[in-house]
Amino acid sequence: MPMTTVLVTTVRVSGEATLAAWWDGGREIRLHIDTGSGPAPVQSWPIWNEEWNSPLIEPTRDSFERFVAGRLDEPGLLDELLAIHGGA
Repeated sequence: MPMTTVLVTTVRVSGEATLAAWWDGGREIRLHIDTGSGPAPVQSWPIWNEEWNSPLIEPTRDSFERFVAGRLDEPGLLDELLAIHGGA
């Protein structure tokens, strides 16, 4: 059976909510937010460079965690994700 490696990182984004980001090496990073009742998908981030036909980052845990942390530092993004989830 083929195996796939998936990189996952979690970040506590509020008192009740945890964001989970996961990437299987494909074209998107998928984001879910869990407020205690199970994770719900909120968004996907493109991670693929079409010109190079490869991901924008190295497929390592450190590179992935830095990318996610950097995106979450973007002004207003966290509020947008929480609003998509329903105001967690």
